[in-house]
Amino acid sequence: MIKVSINNKIEIFEIGCSVQQAIDVLGYESDAMLGVAVNQIFVSKDNWTETLLKEGDKMDILNPVSGG
Repeated sequence: MIKVSINNKIEIFEIGCSVQQAIDVLGYESDAMLGVAVNQIFVSKDNWTETLLKEGDKMDILNPVSGG
């Protein structure tokens, strides 16, 4: 198991967890327009499945809100 900070909250995942798997586990809509950064480096949606999280990583997920 690894501990990863997601939006400043510690979450625990299996070793080898990808960004995509973390997003799914956390309940985000997979078709939502999310912005994701790992350790302050932007990760494009095309790379979510191949980007693996490691112990101590910091992942930020931004879910844009529209309106006026």
